Amino acid sequence: MENKNLEVFSNAPVPKAVLKNVLPAMAAMVMVLIYNLADTFFIGQTHNDILIAAVSLAMPVFLLFMAIGTIFGVGGVSVISRALGEGRSDYAKKVCSFCMWGCVITGAVLSVLFLAFMDQILAIVGADAATSGPARTYLTIVSLGGIFVVVSNCYSNVIRAEGQAGKAMMGQLLGNLVNVILDPIMILLFDWGIAGAAIATVIGNVFGAVYYIIYFLRGKSVLSIHPRDFTVRNKVCTGVLAIGIPASLGSLLMSVSQIILNS
Repeated sequence: MENKNLEVFSNAPVPKAVLKNVLPAMAAMVMVLIYNLADTFFIGQTHNDILIAAVSLAMPVFLLFMAIGTIFGVGGVSVISRALGEGRSDYAKKVCSFCMWGCVITGAVLSVLFLAFMDQILAIVGADAATSGPARTYLTIVSLGGIFVVVSNCYSNVIRAEGQAGKAMMGQLLGNLVNVILDPIMILLFDWGIAGAAIATVIGNVFGAVYYIIYFLRGKSVLSIHPRDFTVRNKVCTGVLAIGIPASLGSLLMSVSQIILNS
């Protein structure tokens, strides 16, 4: 199946092609910033210093989930873009499927590890007797929804490979809106505090991930997330990780620096 969005890369004037992809990408970066600030802002409205501190302590762990998504997302979009440019659509499908199931497997493993070693993680991030309870609540809920955080962050990058920068932005916008709408309801109206912030964050990422999954399931993409296309052979795995891991170092270092500052 040919994707009309790919024609932008081959036939459109360079300035038009650049703007069509750059402007949504810039908007998406702004939305990521808003997303990261939303929980802290609405928790701040409770005027509870302990809850504010707990969110700050838990944020590095949330950033780790996002970093995993970046590994598969940035690595995937690079390899897929080159494959589509070379006319290797079957290979691009395999890479896309690898990114999906790589996210699911890695996200699940990371979630289990966080839940199993919660006490040690709380000690590492600098939680004390006052903040460990709220931080544990936030991290537990976010860990349970970790797969959706990873998938949403990954595919906001991957679908740009076929010229769908607008849909990438819409997925992030949807998740953002859901989170921002639910935050005041769950944190302030329902008085769920930090648990409400975590639930809103997870639900926002669920909406974003489901949006991207539906996009592929509708069959209008040249790519695939079907398990039958999953493979780690033919440099699919190494190609993605070789690009994705260095690209994720920014998020990883941000997480580490925040842990050090909190400690």
